[in-house]
Amino acid sequence: MLDNYKSLLNETVNRFPLIGQAVVHHRNTRGKPMSFVDMPYLAQMYRDIPNHDNVCVRKAVQTGLSELMICMTLWHSGWLGKIVAYILPTFSVRDRFVNQRINKVLIGTPSYRNLLPRGKDIGNNRMKRLGEGSILFLGSNTAGDFVEFSADTIIVDEIDQCDADNLEKAKDRVRASSDPRMFRLGNPTLPTIGISTLFKNSDQRFWFTQCPCCNKWQNVDWFENIVMKDDLGNWVPRDKDSRNGLIMGKIDTFTNHVRAVCKFCHRPFERRNTGEWIAKYENRDSCGYTMSRLDILSQPLNELYVEWILAQGNTAKISTFYTSVLGMPFEFSGARISTEMLANCQGEYELDYGGGEEYKDETVCMGVDVGSLLHVQISVAKVKGDLVIRKTVLIMTCRSFDELRDLIIRYNVQCCVIDSMPETRKAQELRDWAIMEGVYVWLCRFFPTPRVASQKYGRKLNWKDKVITVDRTQIMDTTFDEFRNQERMLPIDCNTILGYFEQMKAPVRVLDQNKSRIIWAEGSAADHFRFADVYDKLAFDLTSNGGTFTKL
Repeated sequence: MLDNYKSLLNETVNRFPLIGQAVVHHRNTRGKPMSFVDMPYLAQMYRDIPNHDNVCVRKAVQTGLSELMICMTLWHSGWLGKIVAYILPTFSVRDRFVNQRINKVLIGTPSYRNLLPRGKDIGNNRMKRLGEGSILFLGSNTAGDFVEFSADTIIVDEIDQCDADNLEKAKDRVRASSDPRMFRLGNPTLPTIGISTLFKNSDQRFWFTQCPCCNKWQNVDWFENIVMKDDLGNWVPRDKDSRNGLIMGKIDTFTNHVRAVCKFCHRPFERRNTGEWIAKYENRDSCGYTMSRLDILSQPLNELYVEWILAQGNTAKISTFYTSVLGMPFEFSGARISTEMLANCQGEYELDYGGGEEYKDETVCMGVDVGSLLHVQISVAKVKGDLVIRKTVLIMTCRSFDELRDLIIRYNVQCCVIDSMPETRKAQELRDWAIMEGVYVWLCRFFPTPRVASQKYGRKLNWKDKVITVDRTQIMDTTFDEFRNQERMLPIDCNTILGYFEQMKAPVRVLDQNKSRIIWAEGSAADHFRFADVYDKLAFDLTSNGGTFTKL
């Protein structure tokens, strides 16, 4: 039996060398051998991808594809003697990738270690020698890296986060190769850029599995096989047996086993560990794959269902579910705050221009947009059902930073977030003055952040300088959702404030064609009150998780 196993293994290695690379030689960063048990789609990708010279993969997160590309890199360089260029979004991402994933594998795996110079020289984070070949690890944001090398194989990881202009130059680096190869993969962002465009122009391969009830083949789709809307407009599992005891108000406690439901015979079935990649357009030259976490057998569908329900009404969470779980691009554009949304958030109270002692027992936050005038919004925490929301008590403009100091004192503001530009020095002076008053003033900066991040809206805190950095689009999405879902309270007379409604409605969520990403654009219209609201939201969130060392 052992001899038969060895013979079968040798035959597999000879016929499908990348599978042999993975099974015989490779160990992942945890030192474990490769396994395709819960990811059956991977084995066929290891088998077929080496036969193509132009491959793109549109993927969800944690689907095993980066490990495949690491195997490809080491096989092409160490066994085939090729020059491989592995491109990541930035040089800092490259350094983490090389230190955490590549170096551990090279040192911890005997087969790779034997191919290193002198059996131990792992080179540096930019270049490594392996057997007769070599590997270049590049950050796409470093233009100089793309004019200094020749390569046989180029692998671009997380392509949507890479510098598109520099990637165009990368194509020139394989023109002199006798066997040029290009592999590109990534988590999608928008439908018209990056990996989504590459996949659209490819043969579009989907992972198909067979229904054991009617034997029909199908690609498991979230909306066609897993969820549907009931008569009340609620998202429920298509698997009727899993709906028992389902209470939408307590969805986070939902643990029922959810199965896929066949789109042909409408009977539930368990996902199977057999299947086949099927191309939608067989005659196209470019090979393209798309995969979601629905294809991972160890991924419980009930967990994804809970995540989907909790994301409803939250643009950022819905976007993350599409891109990270379904492996699909998401574009929600054309949105803007409407007069109806603002009216629906108005309560039965009026603006308070006085302040006073009553705010000493309240959690008070403040947002300031800086321009020729200082646009100010002050809010307090208000319990509404199961939520703690912002109840705005003051909206106004000030002429000087001295007036801001007066407002902070009169309303007993605990946390204020202010635009760091253009009056950086004055904002810093306000921050330093506030510390002496026991108030925390944070300076806000905007910086684009990938959708998948450990902090909501890409937030980063510099505690020493009291600087909060956030993704502009994501925080605008968050505040838009508050108005859309009526998770805000506004004074009934806020429409009497000159320009307030107009400025709140000015920004529109659009696709920036130049930067190939979604932004909120206001054109030539003023939007100061809209950003005062954004800064107020940031201050509100900081009061609830330590930005002022107080709790709601």
